[in-house]
Amino acid sequence: MSGPESTALLRGVNQQLVVIPMSIHPPRATTITRLPLVDVMEASAPKGEWIVPAVEEVSLALALSSFSASWRGSRGLRSEAVSAGTVALCEFNQSRRFEMRTAAEFAVVLLRNEALEEVRHEKRQHLGAELEPHEAIQDPTLRHLIKVLLREKRDGFQSGSLFLDGVATALASYLGRRYSIAPPVKGNFAGGIAPSTLRRCMEFIEAHLEGDIRLSELAHEAGLSASHFIRSFRQSTGKTPYQFLLDRRVERAQTLMRDHRTSLTGVALASGFADQHHLARVFRRITGLTPSSYRRSLQ
Repeated sequence: MSGPESTALLRGVNQQLVVIPMSIHPPRATTITRLPLVDVMEASAPKGEWIVPAVEEVSLALALSSFSASWRGSRGLRSEAVSAGTVALCEFNQSRRFEMRTAAEFAVVLLRNEALEEVRHEKRQHLGAELEPHEAIQDPTLRHLIKVLLREKRDGFQSGSLFLDGVATALASYLGRRYSIAPPVKGNFAGGIAPSTLRRCMEFIEAHLEGDIRLSELAHEAGLSASHFIRSFRQSTGKTPYQFLLDRRVERAQTLMRDHRTSLTGVALASGFADQHHLARVFRRITGLTPSSYRRSLQ
């Protein structure tokens, strides 16, 4: 995303984030990549004042560097030093004014409202408003999930939509349990997936192994919500859908490598990996061998 659209989104993100500075000069930011359930970006902001409009999406910010700032929050005027690793769960659809005394670096996550609606099994348009905002918190779980998304962004989103949808669903589930103002919605999620349904899901994965599978597609095959599908699939197989997908891709790569006329790049693409380097990283993690050493062992 570039041009006016990315600028508008950046301004919309920052208005909610107490840990993001506001300045009359726009911050430098990397390209924002629009994803199915979550947006991820990095922003570098200078000193100064910044007033920005509201945005109707759930926003999280992770301070990648320590900084000092003042702002007017829900408890009045605040002025403090914020340490790297601090997370902000931003106030929904509220504009803000900040005064940054030092420059700072941030990771910013926008979570689609649909992700929370899916988790809570409700269809309200502004479900994000039900999350209790927190201006500066030390939450290891949120920090970890944001860092996972940030690392995936820096790697060029090689893991694909199924991985990103899974992280977004985990993030929405955690926010709903930990920070929701509304009482939790109870549900009976005991048990795995029926054998016939599980077989149908596995056949879908097999048929689309080299493509970019969406979590919503698998959940639809099972007739479950995304969060329920992940839990049930793991209970039935001992693996998350993404782990199962990677295992099958590695197994296909092993089969294709038996034909020495096929290059490792060709093997990678035909198995659903982004490139040969992506194949090598995953293959070694799962098998303990590099693709080259595995192929030599077949001789």
